[in-house]
Amino acid sequence: MLSIGGFSRATGFPIKTLRFYHDRGLLIPSYVDEQTGYRYYDDSNLERARIIAQLRQMELPLDQIKEILDRHEDESDVLDH
Repeated sequence: MLSIGGFSRATGFPIKTLRFYHDRGLLIPSYVDEQTGYRYYDDSNLERARIIAQLRQMELPLDQIKEILDRHEDESDVLDH
């Protein structure tokens, strides 16, 4: 598992953006420590972050990206969309 800082470095998303995406339900950490509030991410989050980055490059709004990701199970489904 990666801390939010490690995940930020791995994805290129600023920490502030990761917090925003979490608050919007777009990119939910795999684990949030209840005592500290620290967010931790795993490999499945890396894949979702990569897809989000690609969809953002296409200038899709976040609400539409969330809708697409919520409706599709994996990357091939997203690409078909």
